[in-house]
Amino acid sequence: MTETIVEIVEKFLAYSDEKLEELAEKNQALKLNIENKETKY
Repeated sequence: MTETIVEIVEKFLAYSDEKLEELAEKNQALKLNIENKETKY
């Protein structure tokens, strides 16, 4: 275990950023999906 706290935090933050991007993309897709359904009726 030679990793420093800083390295661990950096990895965690990079991972969190990736997850946030994924969620943002999914959220956007869901919003578009809902908008499309609303305009059809």
